[in-house]
Amino acid sequence: MNQPIPGDRITVVGNVNLDVLVAGAAELPPPGTERIVPSIVLRPGGSAANTAIVLARLGRPTVLSGQVGDDGTAQLLTEQLDLPGLHLELVRVPDEPTGVTVAAEAPGRDRSFLSALGAMAGLRAEAVPAESLSARFLLLSGYFLLPGLQGEAARDLLARARRAGARTALDTGWDPAGWSATTRAEVLRLLGGVDVFLPNADELRALHGDDRCTDEDAARGVADRTGATVVVKRGALGALVAQPGRAISTHPAPEVQVRDSTGAGDAFNAGLLHRLADGADLADAADYAVRVAATVIVRPSHDRAFTPGDVMT
Repeated sequence: MNQPIPGDRITVVGNVNLDVLVAGAAELPPPGTERIVPSIVLRPGGSAANTAIVLARLGRPTVLSGQVGDDGTAQLLTEQLDLPGLHLELVRVPDEPTGVTVAAEAPGRDRSFLSALGAMAGLRAEAVPAESLSARFLLLSGYFLLPGLQGEAARDLLARARRAGARTALDTGWDPAGWSATTRAEVLRLLGGVDVFLPNADELRALHGDDRCTDEDAARGVADRTGATVVVKRGALGALVAQPGRAISTHPAPEVQVRDSTGAGDAFNAGLLHRLADGADLADAADYAVRVAATVIVRPSHDRAFTPGDVMT
């Protein structure tokens, strides 16, 4: 595909893997036994890939930069990511497997994930082409699944993007190691080079270090401490936005019948950055983002195609 026009595109850097989505799996069957579940679906996954797909469906020229193996899984991903407006910058690593995530979901319980990083564990900032840094936004997504692109390496990538004229955004995801004090300090330092921080409520409270505080207090604390705008994803409650020194705004989500919540936060990220790239203010962008997420989660895992005109009003 042709490289998108630099002044209009969004570049997403991060985790690209195969998702194996298991529905109706509240728990594993006892050892040595088998259980039938309603469905198991294979599709492109990883928060970076999920966000890039939704951006492209919204009509935003998008670059997806990541690292995969040189195997059949990578070929499958490349074919399924062949979407209008989506330019792939995927480094293939010989003799390495492509990352895979198994996501289990069942009524009455939150999703849980098992991930094998494969080739994406070695993703480095140098893998992101210099020309892709020139964009409306550069989003670094899946931070904790990218051990080669953390700490100083991430700060350098974000600084290079800013020098190229991009605004920066970060979605760390959940820390599998448990949000140690060292990790919290590392992320807070990283946020000094971030324009828009995109945690969910659990991640925000873990970063803030006090899970007894409200989402509002945690968002305000992180925004004031780091200077980043904090946009918090709250599931059925919608979202809230905290800017340093300003009043917090809340943005309710539409009531919908959820078919598959996997990727909801990534769809929100795409909607928010898409509108901000068009010059919308944060309140308008957050309202639009919750509607984009709602538009995605009412669709089944195997059929999530939509057009900008399908976004809920």
